Amino acid sequence: MTDNIFHVILYDVKYDWILAGVGTRALRLRYRSASTPQSTTVSPILTVGDVCRRLRKSRRQVYRYLRAGRLKSCAHVLGQWLFAPADVERATHANIPRWLQRYFWDTRVSSLLREDHSAYILARILEFGDRRALQWLFHAYPRHQVTAFLTGRGADVLPARTWQFWARYLGLPVRRPGRSWRSRGRVWGGLS
Repeated sequence: MTDNIFHVILYDVKYDWILAGVGTRALRLRYRSASTPQSTTVSPILTVGDVCRRLRKSRRQVYRYLRAGRLKSCAHVLGQWLFAPADVERATHANIPRWLQRYFWDTRVSSLLREDHSAYILARILEFGDRRALQWLFHAYPRHQVTAFLTGRGADVLPARTWQFWARYLGLPVRRPGRSWRSRGRVWGGLS
């Protein structure tokens, strides 16, 4: 018995949608904005159930991610949210792993986002991290982002020994930038 191939063509105020699939499974979505002639094709298409299996989350949690903006859908067609695999992959890498919880004793790891809380994550792992945590850190953040943190916010947040170690390790000038309130006080003749 062969599966039925279907094509659904929908016209919206903003988009023209063409949804193609086999049986009850949507495989490809092609949409074009009403203002631009260029069309975009997403294949394969993931439904909410597929996203639940990939993220290992419940439907309720996927909808929370969608509402919070942590997960971006490419379409809402016929009452069904549809997702591009690249967007789902981006959502999986937005969080930090649960095994790093011991370095964030005052925060739930599930609430941390890698890009939004990068200074906090970098400071904790550079100061307290073991070899495995540091390997994850240098895999998750590019080297230039770590050096930018050290020359910027990290100079104020990290202890002097930790900062000097990472400055030597990354080939930065060993002299710590004088941006903290203590060093500013010395320059102005205050705090000794």
